[in-house]
Amino acid sequence: MLIARNERSKSMDGLFMAHLIAAVITAVVTAHCSAAFAADYAPPVTVLSDENIYTVNGDGTSIHDQTRSIHIENDEGVRSYGQVSYRYSNEFQKFDVLDAYTTTRDGARIDVSPNAIFTRQSPVSAYAPTFDDNLVKTIVFPGVEPGATVTMRTRETQVTPLFPGQFSANASFPNDKAIKSASVTINAPSSMKLHADVVDMPGGLVAADVDGEQTWSWSIKDARARPGEAYAPSIDDRSPRLAITTFPSYEALGQAYLARAQTQMAATPDIQALANEVTTGITDRRDQADAIYQWVSRNVRYVAVFLGFGGVVPHTAQDVLKARYGDCKDHTTLLQALLAAKGIKSSTVLVNADSRYWLPSAASPLAVFNHVITYIPEFDVYVDSTAGTARFGILPLNERGKRALLTGDGDEPSRLVTLPLTHADTDKVIVTTEIRLDSAGTARGTSTVENRGEYDWIARSIFAELRAGTEPLFAQVLLTGSGADGTGHYIHGDIRNLKDAFFFWTVFELPDYTPFPGPGAMRVPRGLGGINNISSAFDGLGSNRRRTPFLFKAGYFSEITKVNLPATMKVLSLPKPATVTSAFGTYTSSYALEGRTVTVTRTLDLTSGVPYLQPDECPALKKMVVSIKHDLAAQIVYQ
Repeated sequence: MLIARNERSKSMDGLFMAHLIAAVITAVVTAHCSAAFAADYAPPVTVLSDENIYTVNGDGTSIHDQTRSIHIENDEGVRSYGQVSYRYSNEFQKFDVLDAYTTTRDGARIDVSPNAIFTRQSPVSAYAPTFDDNLVKTIVFPGVEPGATVTMRTRETQVTPLFPGQFSANASFPNDKAIKSASVTINAPSSMKLHADVVDMPGGLVAADVDGEQTWSWSIKDARARPGEAYAPSIDDRSPRLAITTFPSYEALGQAYLARAQTQMAATPDIQALANEVTTGITDRRDQADAIYQWVSRNVRYVAVFLGFGGVVPHTAQDVLKARYGDCKDHTTLLQALLAAKGIKSSTVLVNADSRYWLPSAASPLAVFNHVITYIPEFDVYVDSTAGTARFGILPLNERGKRALLTGDGDEPSRLVTLPLTHADTDKVIVTTEIRLDSAGTARGTSTVENRGEYDWIARSIFAELRAGTEPLFAQVLLTGSGADGTGHYIHGDIRNLKDAFFFWTVFELPDYTPFPGPGAMRVPRGLGGINNISSAFDGLGSNRRRTPFLFKAGYFSEITKVNLPATMKVLSLPKPATVTSAFGTYTSSYALEGRTVTVTRTLDLTSGVPYLQPDECPALKKMVVSIKHDLAAQIVYQ
């Protein structure tokens, strides 16, 4: 699999957490720059050709020959394609670079020297060598500059199929770059039944049976580049793509996965002893499952290997227990073995763990599935112990609302399911803020923030990623993003305590927040409230018409702010209360003055039955957002 430096080369965990923190810090920038970005978009490269030929054998083994020529358009293209890496499994695949060279803008050919093609153990393999044999082959191209073209011809040989006797192939051609020509050709035995789902790639069956071989072909011609947008599903969901497989259905795929994974979940004496120890004194079965889940989350280090790179058969639960680390398959195997030791049934669930939502009709194992989690039917709960900071029953946001494959427990068939969405009843942020405004116009305050459900996980995850000593800088960035200059810091509970809801507290100071003496007008100071709050609930929506879907999460937000005013300040008027209602939820606000204290109460109840909105739904949401932002900007008039 290609992992060119500008494509998907990060782990699922690191990628999503980097996105979370970047989203918090840069939301203001992305919201206002999307229109300019679209108008000025300059693709880093142009794909001159990308030819893919699969030669498939009857036993599911195959050879994938790929030839790519990439024209470098600018410095970003140099950074992205000056060197190109391919990741593969030494156990299942063989990978060869057959040819690689640079064509300068003057037309000269410069071959890549043999010592500029090197193979290294993947970072994950080095970190956990017992369980992963992944290798990365890197090509370093000479003379790469804008106007040059890099060409690479590679061969990936699948020496052992992921599933015995089964073949699958997947391809995606991201449309953030212009594509002059791209194609996928499949040559397979005519007796092999193939199932395909192809989007925006004309083609199909070329020959049904020529000397015992069938040929399929699909292509792309002269596709223009399309800029992306913030807070959208994966670019792969809106790009030309295909999935092809010999699996006749998702039920068959689920049963094939379970057939080899189930035997690895045996509850050995060590596992039985641990399950008994972890649940000592706990009689409620749900609480037992929770305690076991917490133990695995805390004590088994997650090694982020995409499903497929590390094979599809987990290690035995006993081996994972001994090693105390593993990938998603290993986490699930140990968790399910421990649950089984207490008589609690569970099932493995295959899911996508990045920002893909498309599920092809063809049941290709790795078209979108790259992660596994656990379902506990007795409590109708999905859990992901690899999340590390998610409480029992809380899935990471990037898994919510997706179609997933429940493999069953052997007594019931595999089937597709939809993972739960966020909901205002369970996913909440409740903020209480006390502010004292002095006669010089400086505001000093504290906030108490209670996080529940999805927002509990998000808050824990962000604090877990912040390096020691950087929280004041993080606070300053958030204050600046809210339009206030100031300083602050955070105090938070134990991030790894998954038994209790996560609280954090903030202390902040906003010098010269409002001028004194009056007359004047000031917005209600927001200070350092929740990381997820009413103001940030619509980050990334922008003010212009969207071209791509908008990721949208439901939830309930409550913000109560009490501002203690100096004796020298007289309030002339308070903002009027507001109520904003739409198909997406309800926002309310109220303002009250009692003595020297102004109390502001704001609530936002967002509802959604889908993980993202289509572009034509966004104008109605924007209308609601405009009304809410007007109220958030309302001012207290004083003298």
